[in-house]
Amino acid sequence: MRLYPTNMLSYVILAVTVLWSCYHVEAGQCDAVQGTCITEDLLKTLMGMNKCPCKSTEQRKGAVFFAFLKATTTFGGNDILKFDEVTTNIGQAYNPKTGIFTAPQVGVYMILCVMMGASSSHIHYYLFKNNSMFSMGFTSRSTVHHASASNNNWIVELKKGDQVYIKHRTGGKETVHGGYHSYFSGFLIQ
Repeated sequence: MRLYPTNMLSYVILAVTVLWSCYHVEAGQCDAVQGTCITEDLLKTLMGMNKCPCKSTEQRKGAVFFAFLKATTTFGGNDILKFDEVTTNIGQAYNPKTGIFTAPQVGVYMILCVMMGASSSHIHYYLFKNNSMFSMGFTSRSTVHHASASNNNWIVELKKGDQVYIKHRTGGKETVHGGYHSYFSGFLIQ
C-alpha cells in the first residue's frame, strides 16, 4: 500500500482514515460536551475548506488589454494613437476607435507601449492620464535599419473612470510602423 499521497484530497482521505481507525465512534455516541467527537470536528473543518475569503471571480479578473497597430500610420499634431488590432480586452476597458483605456476599477496598473518608427522616422509621444501628460516617450531615427523601436513601461495609479492613452507630441508628421510591430497594453497589478 502506498503511503505517499499526491494531492490534497489524498491527504484528507488518509487523515480521516487514520483518525477514524484511532477514534472510531458509533453513531450517536459523540460526547460533544467534553469535545471528544473528533470525527464531527474533522467533518466541520473539511466542510469549511470550501469557503473562500477571496474576491469573487469577476473582481479578480480586473482589466487586461493588448492592442497592436495594424497598418503603418502617419501621425501629426496632437493625435491620439489608435491601436486598432485588439487581441485581448478583458473587461472591455480599451476602445480601439478612440485609443483610450478607461480604468474599470481603482488600482495600480502596468501600462506598456512599444513604438517603432517607420522609414527612419522619429516618434515623439506622451502617455496621458486623463487630460494631463504623465510621461514622455521617444523613438529615435535609425541610421542603420529602416526602423527603430522604443519601449516604455509605466506604473500608474488610477481611479475608476480615469483614462490613459498615447498621444503624439509634435506638430510635424511622423510615421509609426504597423504590421504588429507597435503596440499598447496594460493590466491591473493590484
